[in-house]
Amino acid sequence: MSSRSIDHFGGALSDAVRLNVCRNISSNLSSDNNGTEDLLKRIENLLEENAFVEAERRVQADEAVRAFVKGRSRLVQEGEETLKELEESVAQVGDCLRTAKPFLTGLHEEDLTDAEATLKEVRTAETQLEYLKWLELFHDQSDRIRSSLACDSTSDAMAFLQTLMDWCEHFRSSSCIRLRDYLHDITVYWTTLVCDHVARELPAILARIGFPRPPSVRNPETNIVDSRSRNEIADIVTLLLRLRLPDYIKPLSPGVDTPFLHELLPLKYFIAPLEKRFRFHFFMSDKTNRLDKPEWYFTQILSWIRDYGDFIDDLFQLSFRGEALRSSKSDFALGLAVLGRSKFLSSLSQLLEDGSLFAHAMDELLTFAKTLRALGYESVQRTFCTILVQPEVFHPWFAAETSLAESRADAFLASPTAWNCQYQEEDGSPEDAKAPECAQQFITMLKGITDRYSLLPSSLPQFDFLSLQLDLVEDFNERLKSHYEANQEDTEQCARIILPTQATATKFVGEVLADMASTPLIVELLSLSDSRSSPECGRKAKSLAVRLTSILDECNRLARESYLTHLRNDTLDSIHGLVREFARQGYMRLLARDVCGRACLR
Repeated sequence: MSSRSIDHFGGALSDAVRLNVCRNISSNLSSDNNGTEDLLKRIENLLEENAFVEAERRVQADEAVRAFVKGRSRLVQEGEETLKELEESVAQVGDCLRTAKPFLTGLHEEDLTDAEATLKEVRTAETQLEYLKWLELFHDQSDRIRSSLACDSTSDAMAFLQTLMDWCEHFRSSSCIRLRDYLHDITVYWTTLVCDHVARELPAILARIGFPRPPSVRNPETNIVDSRSRNEIADIVTLLLRLRLPDYIKPLSPGVDTPFLHELLPLKYFIAPLEKRFRFHFFMSDKTNRLDKPEWYFTQILSWIRDYGDFIDDLFQLSFRGEALRSSKSDFALGLAVLGRSKFLSSLSQLLEDGSLFAHAMDELLTFAKTLRALGYESVQRTFCTILVQPEVFHPWFAAETSLAESRADAFLASPTAWNCQYQEEDGSPEDAKAPECAQQFITMLKGITDRYSLLPSSLPQFDFLSLQLDLVEDFNERLKSHYEANQEDTEQCARIILPTQATATKFVGEVLADMASTPLIVELLSLSDSRSSPECGRKAKSLAVRLTSILDECNRLARESYLTHLRNDTLDSIHGLVREFARQGYMRLLARDVCGRACLR
């Protein structure tokens, strides 16, 4: 059968159908008539099947077109109805305005005020309703977290807690301060509970690996943590890292350790056994909880940092692999430093009752901060030293430093050896080229003050200490001048000791002060006057820079005047001595001549 016959039976067939028919004909074609008849029957069946399928497709296409047309007609009809309703609404508004126009024109000011008050009440009610809706959402989310924890579904609890954190971000710039604070509080509360639930198996794991016994006292074989425990700890720490709160979520409830909710969250459960010991010995025990021994708890913290730092760093290396800017070793040290800070603040009120105890505690605190920096924990030291700028700590510390510096300056000048040089020759005569003892001690005191306030984390309190140093230098110069004026009657003492030593002292103080002004700390402070810092910092930096220049000029002037006065007095003394010697020698010659004349007359 030719392709023309196929076209005659099948009409317009697709290429795929024609190809299929040709293949069937080629494969089934035989010489006998029976095969040919079977093939024709099969072709007829295929053509009937194809006609049936095409009829179904046409029916479906017709139905789709009718449905589309019907939908479009319905949309057009609905649009016409909506437009008609809109026109009716506009007409009703017009009627209402025409009806209300006489009433509105006759309103008094009191009626308008009442209407505004009513409108304000309505808006307030709407705001309160929105407020209540958010409160209901908060409570519902809290119920979901509670149910998830009860069902031991940690993943669901973390997901619901994440929703609370997202809401905290939503309310970050909100003016509803109380609602925002309440949201922060419940977020902190549920974060603590979820973290405790996640880490509930951690104490047993730590006990299994022998923590918190120091690695130095354990058997070296037990210091190796097995892979199972290491993986379990890594899984728990990874979950805890995901639960860390953003920095802007700050709890208002007292007694909540903020660092252990943010950057130190994973370390909280490793520090907990050490914290238990710390609180027993330094908050409760009578033998070790002593106000006069703050070095005991600072030393204990440093000992723990040295003992456990490397162990914690090795244990957390898997979990902190993605934390490029964080170090588990530094976080552990910071967590222990937080314990020392809490202990110091808890005993601060008692320390302030005794000035000597407070001064000793401040000295130990500053020594602890320097030791942290010496051990390589500079970031920990900067964070820990934020305690120094808290008003309840900074103000009494600054007052104590001021009082101590003034009393020590008085003691330096009142000392019997104040004007003696610290470097003397064997005959005991002072060297004019060396500074007197009072100036050496005064400079040592100034450098000690600089060393202490260099630990402050902000510039404003450092400006206060720099201003104190300049006040002390000015006062020291005034004391030197007063000392000279008080001893002017003793011309020999002034000429031989006071004037040269005063000139050397003022010159020495000026030179050392100029060297201090070129140190990086002072240069950075004074450069804030030209930077885009706060206006208060700029004003203070500019004022102190002017004062520093003036004091340096004054020191140079006093030294020059003292040297000139000493030189003048020394010159006059030399001239007077020569005159007296010349007069004495002339008198002796006259006396000898007179004696010879009398002898000749006899």
